[in-house]
This record gives sequence, C-alpha cells and structure tokens, in this order.
Amino acid sequence: MRRLSFIIIICLASLLKAESIHFDPMRGLVEVDVVINGHAKGKFGIDTGADFLYIDKTFVKNNNLKLENKRPRRSVTGVDGSSEVYAFNLRSLKIGDERLYNLDASVIDMSKIISDQRRGIPDGLIGYDVLQRFYITVDYPNRSLELDMSEPSFIKKSKLDMVPFKFKRHFILVDVTLNDSITVPMILDYCASQVFISNSLAKRLGINSKRDNISKVSLDDKVITKNVNTVVVDYTKLKKGLKGVEFEGILGASFLYRHKITVDYKRKRIYKH
Repeated sequence: MRRLSFIIIICLASLLKAESIHFDPMRGLVEVDVVINGHAKGKFGIDTGADFLYIDKTFVKNNNLKLENKRPRRSVTGVDGSSEVYAFNLRSLKIGDERLYNLDASVIDMSKIISDQRRGIPDGLIGYDVLQRFYITVDYPNRSLELDMSEPSFIKKSKLDMVPFKFKRHFILVDVTLNDSITVPMILDYCASQVFISNSLAKRLGINSKRDNISKVSLDDKVITKNVNTVVVDYTKLKKGLKGVEFEGILGASFLYRHKITVDYKRKRIYKH
C-alpha cells in the first residue's frame, strides 16, 4: 500500500538454515522481537502488505538512532492516512538468532497511517523487498515463524495442499471464496488484524453493518476458516493510488489464525500444512 523505491542489500549467509522464531499475536499481527544496530530492541511486523522495510519515527527517536537526512524524501499512503518518509540505513537487524546487515529502510510516523491504536502500534514493518527472498512459514496456532532462504525439505517430501497466487506490485493476490458463493481477489496480509472487505463486496454479501461475521471463507476450498470476523472499509482513496491493483478486501488474522501456511514467493504458491 506504499509506493517507494529503495535498494536493500542484505547479508543472507546466516539464513541458510531456518530457526523457529516466536511471534506475538496480541495485536492480531505477526510481530517478532528485533534488535537494531546491536542495541535498539523493538517489535516489527512481518508485513506481506508492505513494499519495504519501515521503522516508526518515535522508535528511532527513543533509541537515539540518527537520521542521515532530516528532509523527507516522499510520502507513504496506507488505508487510514499518510506520512512523510525519511531515508535511514541500518547497520544490522537481528530477528531471532539471525542477523541481516546493511539495510536501507524508511522512517515514517506510523501513528498517522494506523487509526486503531488501542493496543499500540508496531515499532516497524518488514515488507516485500526483504520477504521475497525467503520461504515464509507462519504457524499461527503455535505462534512460530520460519524464514528459509533455501527450499524447505517439506515442499518436496510432503504432499501439501497448494494454492496459487498472483503478484500486483508487491501485493500477494489470492482468489477468495466467501460463503461458497462469491469469489473475489483479496490481498494476503500478515499485518492485518482482521478480514477487511470493500463496501461493494459487503453489499453483495448482504452485510449492512460496519462489522459482521462471514460463515465461511476459503482459498480454493483448501485453506478454510468458518465464522470469520469481518470489517467493512471504504477503499476508494486507496484504490485511486493503486491503479491496476484490483482487490475487494484484505485477508488478515481473523482468517489466518487457525492455520500454518508457507508463502513461496518464487513459485507464487501458498502451501497448507
């Protein structure tokens, strides 16, 4: 949902063997403990809906991380608002037992793009430009995450259910079937706390309130969740800035929380365990 252009250089040698990383689902997001530049500790979201690596402006200030350039380079837009963007270079980013080095990142004011702050906001977001290099396994029931640089052995050895997806910009677009009757493209997003649907889709489903439950949501009738909490959102402004990206909602935690799945960026597949 953001339009920026930065180059990220990563040392990936230490990621050849994936380790299980605990994540905190308290805010309905996949958030992991990180350490920046060897001393600044925070919680970053694994964000399949973001394009780059983002750090909250308040986190930067509170941890005495210095910006090289104090002039904003451009702006970033989300569903709830927009923020100026400042360039930032990380010497290191530690996730679990793994370290990434020499990263270009973007500093933003997350309080301006996240309207619901009742449970606080993450200190940063790890987006597509980093995530595309890995096979990402998120096990919601056991609250664990694995990042594999090489192909995990279970892909060849196990007969897992597979769901294809498409790329539009950095978004993972999946065909989602609701109540066994309506199939629409939606964005798979581990940093979305709910399933969010457009006004037009809500009308097709006969939903007249801001929040409701959908009886059944499925991906190719292979990854299925029943009684899914859903929020209706006006995507008019966002869609104007995302020309060519056709979607009717965002598939978040209220669908994903029952599943363990792996995102295969290289083959454009999702595997269900």
